[in-house]
Amino acid sequence: MRASSHAKFARSPKSANREKGMVIKMSLLIGLCLTLGIVSLIYFSIIVIYAGIGSAFAGFWLVVGVGLVLFGLICRHIDKNEIHVPGIFKVTFLVVLMIGICLFSYIEVHIISYAAAKPSSQSEYLIVLGAQVRGTKVSNFLKKRLETAVIYLKENPQTIVIVSGGQGAGEDISEAEAMKRFLTMNGIAKERIKKEDQSTSTNENISFSKKIINDENAEVTIVTNNFHVFRAVSIAKKQGYQNVDGLSAPSDKILLLNYYVREAAGILKDKIVGNM
Repeated sequence: MRASSHAKFARSPKSANREKGMVIKMSLLIGLCLTLGIVSLIYFSIIVIYAGIGSAFAGFWLVVGVGLVLFGLICRHIDKNEIHVPGIFKVTFLVVLMIGICLFSYIEVHIISYAAAKPSSQSEYLIVLGAQVRGTKVSNFLKKRLETAVIYLKENPQTIVIVSGGQGAGEDISEAEAMKRFLTMNGIAKERIKKEDQSTSTNENISFSKKIINDENAEVTIVTNNFHVFRAVSIAKKQGYQNVDGLSAPSDKILLLNYYVREAAGILKDKIVGNM
C-alpha cells in the first residue's frame, strides 16, 4: 500500500520539468524587471545631474524605474509564496506587453532610418526648425541644427533657407531672429534667409513655412535633430509637401536615449490628433 500510494502522488518527469521551466522563466522575469528598473533609475539620476530636474521627459525614467522595481518585487512575492494568478491575467499582460514592444519597435525603426537618410543636394528651400533660445543666444540643441544648415547652405549656394520659430518664455527675441543672426555670422548672406517668426510647434513651423514657399512641388529639406527627422518629414507630407526630405543634425549623446524614447510618444500623439 505504501509503495502504491507513493507511485500515485509522485510527479512524472515531464511535470517536474514543466515546473522547473516555469521557475526559471519567473526568475528571469524578476531579474529582468529589477535590472531594467535599476538602470532606468540610474539614467534618471544622470539626466537630472547633467541637464537638471526640469529636463523634458526625465520623469518618465523615474516612473518606469520605480514601476519595474515594484513589479519585480511583486512577482518575487507571488513566486515565493506560490500565489495562484488566474491565466486570463497572465495572457492579457503578455498580449499588452507584446503589442507595446512591437509598436515601439516599429516606430523606432522609422525614427532611426530617417535619421540616417541622406538629403537631396538640389533643394530649393531649407527649413530650419526652431528650438529654445536663451535670451538672444541659441541653445546648444538649436546650434547643432544651425551648424548642420550652414554646411549644407555653403555646399548648395542655390538654396534659400527659412528659419522657423516664434518667441517663447525666456526668449528676448524670436527663435527665427536668433537663427538668422547665427547664420549671417557664419557666412550666409541675408538675402538667402527668410524668417517665419510666429510658429510655436513643429506642426506650425512646417505649415507657416509652406506659406512662404507657396509651391507644393518645390524641393524642400527640413533640418532638425536626428531623432526628430521622421516626425518632421511625416508632418510635412501630411500638409501637402510633394518633394520633401530631412537633414539630420546631431544630438547630445548623453540625452540621446531620452530623446529617442520621448520622440516615440510624440509621434503617437501627432498620429492620434491627425498631424501625421
